[in-house]
Amino acid sequence: MDPEEILQLLDARGMSQSELARRIALDQDKLNKALRGKRKISVREMEAIKAVLFQELAQPIRSIPVIGQISAGNWREAIQHPIDAVPMPDGSIPPRAFGLRVTGDSMDLLVDDGALIIVDPDDRVLFNDRYYAVLNGDGEATFKQFKTDPARLAPCSSNPAHREIVLGDEHYEVIGRIIWRAARM
Repeated sequence: MDPEEILQLLDARGMSQSELARRIALDQDKLNKALRGKRKISVREMEAIKAVLFQELAQPIRSIPVIGQISAGNWREAIQHPIDAVPMPDGSIPPRAFGLRVTGDSMDLLVDDGALIIVDPDDRVLFNDRYYAVLNGDGEATFKQFKTDPARLAPCSSNPAHREIVLGDEHYEVIGRIIWRAARM
């Protein structure tokens, strides 16, 4: 489907470009550039556009907010500010889920620096070998794999400088379990 076909379908359905951008969780400027031929439409964006325009998906698409960054390295200040949104099939992601951009290399065997992870804030019970976003008493956050005996947060890194963080020495709070990952290929 080319930009002209998308514009024709929008017109036929009485839908504005801003409404389409909102429904596929894409910045309106990015959509406008794509429809003017100034940028390519990604496969994921095209699938979302088709889903909206043809209403072929059984599950609606919804936006998952990307609210900030999380360290995949040492503890780092947790800063929350909306920075993006990603379209996801509505039935596949819990209702309060949110995204975080990963910074650092302590989890590089799992996700690269800059990758997106989705966090379920309603799933905070620690289970061995699962991945969690954790906040310490100083308001700093990190993303690691939980291990038992002793309870600790383990890096999954090719960098041997990263060490496990033993839990119990200081206050910490589980932000949520990491349920999804993605990275640009």
